[in-house]
Amino acid sequence: MTDSNTVSLQYLLRTALPPETQLIAGPPDAQISWAVALRAQPPADNELYGGELALVQMDLLRSFESRIGVTEVVQRLADANAAAVALRLREDVPPQALSIANQHNVALIVLPPDANMARVEREINRLIVSGAAQVTQRAIEVQRELVRAAAENRELGTLLQIIARATGKTVVVHDDAGVQTDIAQVSGQRRPAIGARGAVDSAAIESFQRWLQRESSKALHNVVSSPLGFTTTLQVEKRVAGFLSLITGVSTLDEFDRLVLTYGAEVCAVQLAKTRAIATAVEQTRGDWVQMWLSGTSADDDMLMARADQSGFDPDSLYVTTAFRAVSASGVPLPLDSLIGFVRDDLTRRQIEFAIGQYVDLIVLLYPLDSHQALTRARQQIEYLREQLHVRAPGGVVAAGISRPVQGLRDLRAAYREAKDSLTIAQQLGDIDKSTYYGDLKLYQLLLGVKDRSLQHLRRFYEEALAPLVEHNDRKQGDLIRTLNGFFDANGNLAKAASDLAVHRNTLVYRLDRISELTGLDLNDPDNRLILHLALKVQRVLATLPSS
Repeated sequence: MTDSNTVSLQYLLRTALPPETQLIAGPPDAQISWAVALRAQPPADNELYGGELALVQMDLLRSFESRIGVTEVVQRLADANAAAVALRLREDVPPQALSIANQHNVALIVLPPDANMARVEREINRLIVSGAAQVTQRAIEVQRELVRAAAENRELGTLLQIIARATGKTVVVHDDAGVQTDIAQVSGQRRPAIGARGAVDSAAIESFQRWLQRESSKALHNVVSSPLGFTTTLQVEKRVAGFLSLITGVSTLDEFDRLVLTYGAEVCAVQLAKTRAIATAVEQTRGDWVQMWLSGTSADDDMLMARADQSGFDPDSLYVTTAFRAVSASGVPLPLDSLIGFVRDDLTRRQIEFAIGQYVDLIVLLYPLDSHQALTRARQQIEYLREQLHVRAPGGVVAAGISRPVQGLRDLRAAYREAKDSLTIAQQLGDIDKSTYYGDLKLYQLLLGVKDRSLQHLRRFYEEALAPLVEHNDRKQGDLIRTLNGFFDANGNLAKAASDLAVHRNTLVYRLDRISELTGLDLNDPDNRLILHLALKVQRVLATLPSS
């Protein structure tokens, strides 16, 4: 039979084989040309021409040949070029049979003990004969189910669950940069999903994102092989808004899955556009009051507080204000609409009650906190957002400034100034592509103030404390400055510092002794440690001067 008269074993597992059927060895994507129920009298394998699914009832075979074993049957059928073997038996399959199946690339499945072999054979062959028409009809039925769910305003997750259930595979939605935004796994399934993974690990996502940078155009209007399995685009108003992937462990995709993925992408794209339109309308209201608040005066606060409350942001909440700045390599501000959209979509998906707006050339985000102790987690999330914005600004630089926590909207303007000052100070220090928290900048605020008022004294302090070490380091191309920074970053813990610097503890001790020799400062003295630590900070401040 030709390839057009074959179906994949995956497809048969979902449609024609009994629910309790299990694949225990061999390739799940084996192509089946016909189903043959073996007769009791030999030579049974003479009925095979290659590519068949052999249906084996061990009790029936043993009625003629009592000593025949499963391993021998699998070997005979593998030699006869069977594509797959389906066993109905009452004992466990021996390891030798599994080994033979894998060695010969023959799929080995186990049917339930009460399986009706004649009915299974008839159903499989009916599917093979009906061919493409049957596959297309079933895919169209799935498409209709998706359209009905979308018409009922079901969430995107519901649509993904329909696709996962139909294909028996995990389904993932990514945004336009390849970041996973939603996932549906097969639940309540009849059998384990073939090739599906319970979750998508970070390494696979990173590989997928690298692949997108090279090959994303190939997925436009097509289903293509990707590091995750198979992927196609989600297009909203002629723009690629994201990607839809089936997670598989196989190298080929059967026609049914391909059609479902194609139809599913069309419906999911429409639903995604609808969801984003609603979210944009809501957030435009929120953004308006954020911009108005920062532009206005305290006389407007009561009116704007009511506006914030109406938009869903608690005026009395605890929050930090974050200012994101996105510029090109030459320092020109980048368009912010798509970047604001990403932040909005990501935080909405995480069910975080936030507010966001644009003020001049900055994205201003009000990120709520459950308590002051939640600040660390909030800073991590804001840094994640900054990294993702950087991905979406090719060739550009994205920085974030974070204010200290404030309670209530009356302090919003002061919090915004802290966030903006954090950006400014970080830029002065050369940190143009990171998140900077205002509370971490107290020392640098002092030193920058001293620099503006008494630069000569600041230089003298630096030269007396650190200049000999810097000169030696430059002359010998050594690691003493890096070692000193690592020592302080580890809070003086030698074991941690050695680990962070990737050197032996004895090497670290030797370098610290050398630092003491060059500077004349004993690191066992707390005051000397403070002097050197402060001198390193001064070094960064002096580096902001053009003459430095």
